[in-house]
Amino acid sequence: MVDIGCGSGRFLIWHAKNSGKSQNYLGLEIRQKLVERAQFWVNELELMYVYFMFANATMSFEKIISSYPGPLSLVSILCPDPHFKKRHHKRRVLQQPLVDSIINNLCLGGQVFIQSDVLEVAVDMRERFDGYSGILAHVNYVDQDLQCDNEGWLLDNPMGIRTEREIHAELEGATIYRRVYQKVRDASF
Repeated sequence: MVDIGCGSGRFLIWHAKNSGKSQNYLGLEIRQKLVERAQFWVNELELMYVYFMFANATMSFEKIISSYPGPLSLVSILCPDPHFKKRHHKRRVLQQPLVDSIINNLCLGGQVFIQSDVLEVAVDMRERFDGYSGILAHVNYVDQDLQCDNEGWLLDNPMGIRTEREIHAELEGATIYRRVYQKVRDASF
């Protein structure tokens, strides 16, 4: 599992501790101080299968993931920096080469979990992944227990673990826009 833009690692650490799955967990974060803090907690908790890496996922995801021998089963991108100004949109983490790399490396049955408290960012992320219909399916088609609103946003967090940003945004009364996709067919780019 890879959490892109993991911040201080709370979501990834809780997910790793509570998933019951013996797999590796990797958090990618562009702010080194947060990576150091997250890795400190991993060491304190003696979680040998969780690791945090200082990296710009937009630029290095393909190289990192292609060098790993195991399957990529879950990618999460949760409340990324919105970079509101139009001229700064190129700084948003989810650029097309990253989306292509995620989809190309994701194992069959693997999932992508995206969320944002900024509708514009959530719609942008949704449109990028919706462009792969036939390869990806929105999980409410796969798992009917996941309920969506009339726009297709999941009503609840399917992981049961909230990020720090998610908690803060909900306390402020913001809506969290979520989608989960599952890879249903292989494709090469």
